[in-house]
Amino acid sequence: MRQTAGLYDASPLGKIEVMGPDAAALLDFGGYVRLSTLKPGRARYGFMLSETGVVHDDGVVLRLAEDHFVVSASSSHVGSVRMILEEARQDRFTAARVFLHDVTAQWVTLTASGPAARALIGAAGIALPDLPHMGVAETTWQGHPMRVARISFTGDASWELSVPARHGATLFAALDTARKDHGAVWIGLEALMILRAEKGYILIGKDTDGVTMPHDLGWGGPRDKRGNEYFGRRSLFTPEAMRPDRRQLVGLETDGPPLPTGAHVLAADGPRRSVGFVTSSYHSPTLGRPIALAMIDAGQDRIGQEVTVFHLGQSYSAHITAACAFDPKGERLNG
Repeated sequence: MRQTAGLYDASPLGKIEVMGPDAAALLDFGGYVRLSTLKPGRARYGFMLSETGVVHDDGVVLRLAEDHFVVSASSSHVGSVRMILEEARQDRFTAARVFLHDVTAQWVTLTASGPAARALIGAAGIALPDLPHMGVAETTWQGHPMRVARISFTGDASWELSVPARHGATLFAALDTARKDHGAVWIGLEALMILRAEKGYILIGKDTDGVTMPHDLGWGGPRDKRGNEYFGRRSLFTPEAMRPDRRQLVGLETDGPPLPTGAHVLAADGPRRSVGFVTSSYHSPTLGRPIALAMIDAGQDRIGQEVTVFHLGQSYSAHITAACAFDPKGERLNG
């Protein structure tokens, strides 16, 4: 995929339509990142928190019109994300001014990603609108609706192509035929997990746990800048939330084999106790070495430090790095 292009099925990701005059206001309250400032035709990544300020889910929100959004949710969180928004809709808003519809099963989404993705899509007979990264457009293909979104979970230029479910097989066939002339491949979940980990992109519930807050992941801006109310806001300012030694997302590099997922991280000096744990670990074919993500106490202040990783009686040497191991400037997103 890094060399030519990869195709994968993103259909299981949740698609919750939020419509009506108060749609933007509802999403401002329900999400950590302000969405009322998002322009139609654009997308924005953000978090949804629990009442305790813990990150409940992450995803991208598309704004199709002033009064029409599509909230993407993790596959296992579609129901709970919808219920958080539904409770806010009923408690704080006039029900006739904003509506929610879970349309996950009504749309098939196939994603093309990589240096040859644009050419592959063109060879499939799909005319791509001119979109920047995080741009969205509604168009047609073969006489039926198609939504195109420039959203990437791999770190390479990517296009999400969504069509009504009854046309999914036709879209699959067109892309599958075109890929053969471009050296492209279908990739599965394991490959996608390696690609996203190379970029430091998190997976909720794997790289986070039941105490992880957005500023632990490097997303402190909304907490510091937003003055209006949103779900979970109060909990972000408790003494526990403000502790400077909270566990933070970082990367780990090692000269040995891939680090065991779940292994404890021990500081090189001081008491022999756990200061965190490995959350994701893979061998990166692109970089030719192991990569890992970890949650470590005051991790950002420890970047560059040597640590010991301990698991089932075995010790491994590693040092702490930034979470992103591949293309840190994001240059490949503009392919």
